[in-house]
Amino acid sequence: MTRWLKPLVTLALYALVFYWTDASAIAGELGRVKLEPLAVGVLLYMAGQAVSSWKWLILLRPVRLDVPYLKILAFYFTGMFFNLFLPTIVGGDAVKAVLLARETGAPARATMSVFMERNIGLCALLIVAIGAAELAPRVELFGMSLRVLTWLLAAGYAAANIVLMSPLVYRIADRVIAAPPLARLRHRADSLYQAIMPYKSAPGRILAAVGLSFIFQGIVIAVVFLNARALALDVPLPAVAVFVPLVSLAGMVPASVNGLGVREALYILLFGRIGVPVETALSLALLYLAVTFLASLPGELAYLMQPARARELTGERTATDS
Repeated sequence: MTRWLKPLVTLALYALVFYWTDASAIAGELGRVKLEPLAVGVLLYMAGQAVSSWKWLILLRPVRLDVPYLKILAFYFTGMFFNLFLPTIVGGDAVKAVLLARETGAPARATMSVFMERNIGLCALLIVAIGAAELAPRVELFGMSLRVLTWLLAAGYAAANIVLMSPLVYRIADRVIAAPPLARLRHRADSLYQAIMPYKSAPGRILAAVGLSFIFQGIVIAVVFLNARALALDVPLPAVAVFVPLVSLAGMVPASVNGLGVREALYILLFGRIGVPVETALSLALLYLAVTFLASLPGELAYLMQPARARELTGERTATDS
């Protein structure tokens, strides 16, 4: 039953969003879209994925994985493509981890590099969102103001990373899983712990990855601004720069499939505060969804170009390195 909870929440959110909007007006908005800004937005978003791929490449070095950039780029786009169909916003990360593990023969280090790429991206997003929440109109989400919500998420993020990097926490966890029936997980846990420790001694690469994450966030803001231009919507760039990180962060809250419904609702709430009509704000959200879909399509080609063994994304039973 629980596996159907998120799809049901997603459908309910979409039903509510479209119930309070005029479908014909939305169709009219989308029918008048200017293709030039939209096309530039798709290309720019693809460039953003190339930046994120470079960030991932940087994070391979501390765990001693040597993979050419073009192969990493192909893995990244493949993960993007699978994100369209998998039930969580990080579903594509699992695909990337499997592809890299098969390429390197080091599943634990491959998994940890993917985790750190996502983890550092979230760090940059939280920093931008905290600043944005101070400037944004007062809006409540899940019964909390955006300011409180972002600070709570940031505190949870910091606590989780302290736990992950703590030798004391690892020793306690190791004792807990040493007894049956968890003993069979002990070697996997140790392998993953050993894979994350090198990042503690690589501050330069961590900072470089954070910098690239900020660049990616800037690209996402530019894409939404171009989408607004495609709709002939005259919204100030500073407002977009404030709203987009908050929408991105809200989309990561595990309330629906890939944040669908949550993001659209927040587009309506936030852009509505600066006078954007409901149907136009929803059209802007749907246009961003279309951009991410189009920018993800090269991932299908990248996936089909993988060797047959690499395209078998099931059956991975170990997370340990030899």
